[in-house]
Amino acid sequence: MARMDYDPSSRVSFGCPDELLEALDEIADREDMNRSEKLRELVEKEVEAKGDLNEPQPIRPDDERLAEAYRMLHERASAPHKIKRRVKLETAKNKLYVNSTPKSAVLEEIIKPLKSMNYISVATGHENVWIVVPPMRYTDGEDVVEAGEKAAV
Repeated sequence: MARMDYDPSSRVSFGCPDELLEALDEIADREDMNRSEKLRELVEKEVEAKGDLNEPQPIRPDDERLAEAYRMLHERASAPHKIKRRVKLETAKNKLYVNSTPKSAVLEEIIKPLKSMNYISVATGHENVWIVVPPMRYTDGEDVVEAGEKAAV
């Protein structure tokens, strides 16, 4: 029986597939929590991950894997000699591959989709293929704004 030791100011109800709830309950049990505690923890983590909602948010792909790859490319890209921020294709492959996306699949599953959505571009040099990473764009929820710019009220 679930504990009622938490007195929330609001309650939320939503539909969810049985299999997903069963998996959630198993995870919660392993962590010595009940379903409500685990859901509150997950909601709190999501809110923390999204940052201050009053500040402009980066525009990233909707797909979580592509959004994370885009963020990693931004962290890795540099602009030597005042040219465009870029990272070598081989370096990008090394940085972006994981068990679910082997190095041989990074180009097809990550680089090309980001390129087709205009988050990055690809440029060839004399010795290297470069992933060009333009400055991150931000939104206030409606319009594209400069980073740190407050939304007009």
